[in-house]
Amino acid sequence: MTKDTDLIRVLLVDDHSVTRRGIKAFIEKDPMINVVNEATDGHEAITLCESFSPSVVLMDIEMPLMDGIEATKAIRLKQPSIKIIMLSSHNSERIITDSLAAGANGYCSKDINDDRLITAIHAVAKGDFWIDSSIADSLLRHLGTENKTTVSANANRFNLSEREIQVLTLIVEGKTNQAIALELHLSVDTIKNHLKTIMDKLSVTDRTQAAVKAVREELV
Repeated sequence: MTKDTDLIRVLLVDDHSVTRRGIKAFIEKDPMINVVNEATDGHEAITLCESFSPSVVLMDIEMPLMDGIEATKAIRLKQPSIKIIMLSSHNSERIITDSLAAGANGYCSKDINDDRLITAIHAVAKGDFWIDSSIADSLLRHLGTENKTTVSANANRFNLSEREIQVLTLIVEGKTNQAIALELHLSVDTIKNHLKTIMDKLSVTDRTQAAVKAVREELV
């Protein structure tokens, strides 16, 4: 039997009641997920987070009174243990990067399928970072053009080696394994091994998540 303490407590934040009902209906098919409350704007989300301390917030972006990005900043400041997944139909690189800069732990398109959203909720609840695969490629290219290839001392927090930092920097630039191997004069298999180690150390599951986390944590 599932204990209440094992449940992932979710707060839904969206100004459209039909959207909230639809999301609630399919995510609660998972016995490990419990929707504890619903909010219609950012201010209400902040108040409900203080009252219910959810594990994960599913946060819309465009809402009246206070948008999801501002609400995310406020919640992460007051209750940093709460995880936040942005769930939006607006998938421009700028909105995504603004959301991540605000402290979001994940970003999903509203047209994500049910199983993928449930997977995202579980991943973020465990402390992983999640970004929807439908926007990953464009975001990775955007990050590659926005960031310089400087090595940060913050990498020490994740026990990254100098070589791993080099590989991670080139991943952020959007380069393929083959291109990285050519630039570093290594085999593709060696690059794949470095990438696996990097993902393990950063607690992410793919190269895009690794790149986003590297930028957020100022590792490169």
